[in-house]
Amino acid sequence: MPQKEQITSTQIAMMMFLCIMGTALLMLPGITSAISGNDMWMTPLLGSIAGYLIVWCTWRLHRMYPGDHFIGILQKALGPVAGTFLGIVFVLFHIHITGITMRSYAEFLAGNFFERTPLFFLVASMTLVAAIAVKAGAEAFARCSQIFLPVVLLLILLNFALLLPELKPMNLLPVLGNGMTPVVKGTLVVQGWYCQFMLISFFYPYLHESKRSLRVGMASVAGVMAAMLISNMTLLFLFGNVTAKFNYPFLMASRYIRVGDFVEHVEAMVMMIWVLGAFVKITAFYYVAAAGFANVFRVNDYRLFVYPVGLVIAVMSMWVAPNMQELANFLSTNGTFYILSGYLVFPFLVLAVAWLRRRASARRA
Repeated sequence: MPQKEQITSTQIAMMMFLCIMGTALLMLPGITSAISGNDMWMTPLLGSIAGYLIVWCTWRLHRMYPGDHFIGILQKALGPVAGTFLGIVFVLFHIHITGITMRSYAEFLAGNFFERTPLFFLVASMTLVAAIAVKAGAEAFARCSQIFLPVVLLLILLNFALLLPELKPMNLLPVLGNGMTPVVKGTLVVQGWYCQFMLISFFYPYLHESKRSLRVGMASVAGVMAAMLISNMTLLFLFGNVTAKFNYPFLMASRYIRVGDFVEHVEAMVMMIWVLGAFVKITAFYYVAAAGFANVFRVNDYRLFVYPVGLVIAVMSMWVAPNMQELANFLSTNGTFYILSGYLVFPFLVLAVAWLRRRASARRA
């Protein structure tokens, strides 16, 4: 069960913004450009539907079972046996996704900044820092989000502002040159990021006030949509279809920045954005995994699972894929349906079962 911690709905919204944009900013534009071409800018607009739906779904579950994490909701809605079994399956699925996130973080740093540093060292260092934050509690790293978000937004906007002289709006044309099919395919990939808003359900029990939670959650989805849209438009205006050639288009864009003879080589800002965003995302995902196991096994203090779960995440990150190319290919193909099934379809099925059971109980009463 939750500890005596309290966080606000605004803190949750800030944390989820960083969780989604922490990896989407660098990885997603290249993937969607390869699928949707010039129409990649439409994918955040259509994909946001999944974000709005999952925020509403988790809010409804929270209203039906106030005070419970998602695993506790499973046990109450589906029964102790089925709920516990599916809870274990969900936590293992979530640890796999956390391992993918950790590997993406380490691959970016190793491939672009620390070429001689062993990959596992980068994974181990982030796991240790995240473990310290998780043990400090949800309130501690929620406040970290408040501190990091203005810094990340400032760095992102500064990068985009310095790129303005290089942009070519004509790269947007032709609009829908290949029809809607590529846009729909790209939208499915983007929804794999939006549906991660489902993790809000693990932080609702800590809310100091829940009246604004739905509205603020929707605002967080809108913020992510706006950030993705601006990012995609900027990269499209800068690179055109060449965006698909880069694993990290935003990093390549930063190398175009040159103001006079004294503002150039600003890749360090991109690394700071990535590290701060990845830290918040990995810490939040790490916490959900530890809290999930505590709920499954009915242990009052989730901190008992912090270091064992961290070890599993670190090992999982090295196992998930042989290299970054394979990982990006997985995320843009089968991985999309894999993520959507766990973070979007499954919560809605739980909501449907809970609603049906509530309705049946009301009829019997």
